[in-house]
Amino acid sequence: MGRRTLLQHLTDLWGDDHSLHHLDFEQKWKKQQRNYEKNVGSETEGLLFSSPSSPGLSLLYTLWVTFRPSLLKVILLRLSADLLSIFGLFTLRWALLFCEKQPVFEWAGYVYALVILGSAFCYTVSQHLLERLSRKTAASAYAALSGVLYRQPPTSDTLRCTAVPDIELGPALLVGPALLLFLTPVHFSLERRIRLLQCSQVTIRKASENLIKEMLHEIKALKLLAWEVFFQYRVAEAWERELEALQVLGYLTSFSMLSRVCIPYLVCLSSLGAFVLMDDGNVLTPSQVFMCLCLFRLLLPLFLKLHTLSTLLKQTKQSLCRLEEFLISEKMDIKNCHSHLSQDSPSRFPQHCGRCNNKNHHETERELKQLPAYKGIGGALGQYLRAFGFHWAILTMLAQLGVCIVCVAQDGLLFVWTAEAKEVQGLEEWKELRNSRLSVCTLLGLLQALLMCWAAYCLNCGSLRASQSLQCELLSSVLHLPLSVHLTTDPPHLLHTFTQNMYVIEEQLPEQLHTWGSCLLQIMASILLISYIIPVFSLALCPLTFLFLTVLSHYSSIQKHVRHTSSVFSAVCVKEHSRHPVSPHMHEELCLNHSLQDSQNLQVQNKSIDMERWALLRLDIVYAISLFLISLALLDSADSLDAGIIALALVYGFNVREAMHQFTATSAETVKNAQMVQRICVYSKLEKEAEWTGGCRAPPGWPQKGELEFIHYGTEEGAISPAFRGLSFGICKGEKVKGVGVVSREKAETDGLISCLFRAVEASCGAVLIDGVNIASVGLHTLRSHLHLIPQVPVLFSGTLRANMDPFARCSDAQVWQVLELCQLKEKAQQLQGQLLHPIQSSSTTHSFLSSGQKRLLCLVRALLGKARLLLVEEALLLGDSESEHLLQQLVLTLLPECTVLWLSQNPNSVMLTDRVLVLDAGHAVEFDSPSILIQQGTLFRQLLQESQRGNV
Repeated sequence: MGRRTLLQHLTDLWGDDHSLHHLDFEQKWKKQQRNYEKNVGSETEGLLFSSPSSPGLSLLYTLWVTFRPSLLKVILLRLSADLLSIFGLFTLRWALLFCEKQPVFEWAGYVYALVILGSAFCYTVSQHLLERLSRKTAASAYAALSGVLYRQPPTSDTLRCTAVPDIELGPALLVGPALLLFLTPVHFSLERRIRLLQCSQVTIRKASENLIKEMLHEIKALKLLAWEVFFQYRVAEAWERELEALQVLGYLTSFSMLSRVCIPYLVCLSSLGAFVLMDDGNVLTPSQVFMCLCLFRLLLPLFLKLHTLSTLLKQTKQSLCRLEEFLISEKMDIKNCHSHLSQDSPSRFPQHCGRCNNKNHHETERELKQLPAYKGIGGALGQYLRAFGFHWAILTMLAQLGVCIVCVAQDGLLFVWTAEAKEVQGLEEWKELRNSRLSVCTLLGLLQALLMCWAAYCLNCGSLRASQSLQCELLSSVLHLPLSVHLTTDPPHLLHTFTQNMYVIEEQLPEQLHTWGSCLLQIMASILLISYIIPVFSLALCPLTFLFLTVLSHYSSIQKHVRHTSSVFSAVCVKEHSRHPVSPHMHEELCLNHSLQDSQNLQVQNKSIDMERWALLRLDIVYAISLFLISLALLDSADSLDAGIIALALVYGFNVREAMHQFTATSAETVKNAQMVQRICVYSKLEKEAEWTGGCRAPPGWPQKGELEFIHYGTEEGAISPAFRGLSFGICKGEKVKGVGVVSREKAETDGLISCLFRAVEASCGAVLIDGVNIASVGLHTLRSHLHLIPQVPVLFSGTLRANMDPFARCSDAQVWQVLELCQLKEKAQQLQGQLLHPIQSSSTTHSFLSSGQKRLLCLVRALLGKARLLLVEEALLLGDSESEHLLQQLVLTLLPECTVLWLSQNPNSVMLTDRVLVLDAGHAVEFDSPSILIQQGTLFRQLLQESQRGNV
């Protein structure tokens, strides 16, 4: 056994055994319910010391009792981390006073450097233990509640200490916090407006998601009707509304970006300005400016979360009440659990749950390997930047660079001001210097705000351009995929790409790239400024950069491993949940399996937290070493450097930690989200079907006769069609009086014939001629728009009744009414509310106003409006509307006398009245003659007829 380090002992001391908490929660909850029933009429002393009776508080009390040791440790660690953070500021201030020749204690400069290193290390360890314990406690609470409470885990920033140390500004110090409190209502109203807009955006996205889901579900009917362009326009129109809402949301969220960057300087300048304006004798010192800049930047996260505190408390109370009501119900099953989960989960944006995502890591990697040109983060980001627009990307980078330069200029001017104040001789000269510097600082603040607004505007325009470009590319690529690819691809995977992946690209990826660029510029500005002030620090840049990149690479690999482990575990969970049916006698087994899965999931999360925190701990060690070297070099050069310059270097050395953490986390998230762009590239690089309108130009009015001829036609066996070998037959013009029947033993062969005629599969040999024109030489839409199919299960798309008959509005309303009257559907349509504009839901829902036979008649209306010359009619289902089916056969014979009709069936009795019958078997045309001759001389047709008669008997 190796020796244990001090940090490992501290981890064991401040850690906790979370593996048994979820087992104790149920027992304590039952005990709480028994106590509540006994003392339902009694008053309670307090939430933390007795059993409460208010709705939701019983569950909160049980959680407190279960996790009380861990929560107390979290609170203590939170206070310790905040106090150590403030203590770190004081150590830097003491070092700065030492450089000003005003030492507080008689310590040497090296001692100050060691104290700074010790305080940084203590703060790092405390923060590491805090984050580790708080995240593990949250994960254990999730496991204890069995996934019912699905909300954002609490972060440790909500309990941040708000003590303000004395920084020698007197009453002027209160001006900054007062300004923060004054801006709180503004942020609250802005946040409320953003939430309302996000709610409307969720509704718009739900509508577009349903439309895409319908398109993917009915892709076969969509392609056979050649209506891809119609649905492409509808989806693009829905996305346009979504992008409009996203544009407004982007402008509103730009104010949040403005707050994070401009408010610290504004608050600091207001306090310092009030200090120097209150009394002409007040002169700024470097220590005062240093403490103002650092302290108000520490208070900024608390200010940004203050206006959301009431909303979070309200949401927490509602979740506790709903969850408690659910837990005390006697009938609790898995279905109710999942429905309650979906109701309680906060959805500011539609987010996919890792436990519900059935697409595992291996499937994603297999998809990405199909695109070797875009493997890696570089190719994906390059593709995104091309869609973003290089001009918008350059303008955004220039604006960010301008913001960074202005920030450095602002801080540098404040410290230069303190150096100039020492050389002022008289009062009038001091007033002139004070007024000029305040004016310049104000102008720099305005310039910073303008540059930040310009950066937000460029980012918003570029992200909208990228979203629109990638959406159109993805939609076009998916619609141009062959039907065989759609039928062999799981529709939820495609839907996930259209929805969740695009949501990430629209919202998260632009913000992450902006944050990544800002943090990188801040780190580089800090390095360059410190190296300029103390050139000897440049000697340590190479080893420190190497350490930083090593930690960054280690953190990225950890995140990749965590995602891989979580995805594999999620796939196992989904498989287990889908394997067992939900029934009363299986309830106990389901509960046991669910408990075991939660325990395994908790172990995976705990290991992931440990790995992530250890990587970030190494990053903090690099920061502590950097701060120690900076302070050591500054203290050693105190005689040759001005105190203001030393304070400026200490400010950037102290604030670089947050930039390093954000850069590390954002880099890992950017790598993960860039894979969404890769998935879109996968679909854009897959082999597409033939051109829709390309190829040779068909003769005008083609087809006119409707003659059909197969010449030694053959196909390869695929997912949507069996293999055809040497298929040869012809249908002449004079054989269209009653049509031609097509009979096969298996429905796959008649479906394969449909796929061949509509070119859903391409020929491997031979040809199909319609009126002497090879169908392989014309565009797919040119061909499919002249072929019509009445399927066994007709499909109606969402929209209006008229759009389901004539989506491109090629016919007038009078012509539509005339055809409806011929098909005896006019009276039915006139009874509908809105008549031709009557709204129709997708085919996944039932249409009570139309029977199955009437839906097939509606398909006949499509054929009549399209002036069909070749019609394929599949046999209706046995449970169909017999009256409407008989009417359909009569209308086809009377209304389409010049049309070639193929009656497709597996029942020979249904094609006895046709002119000729084609019998298919094993991909060959074995018999083709009139029904009477086939009964006498045929072999397979007579056999199928006898089998059908025996089946009917």
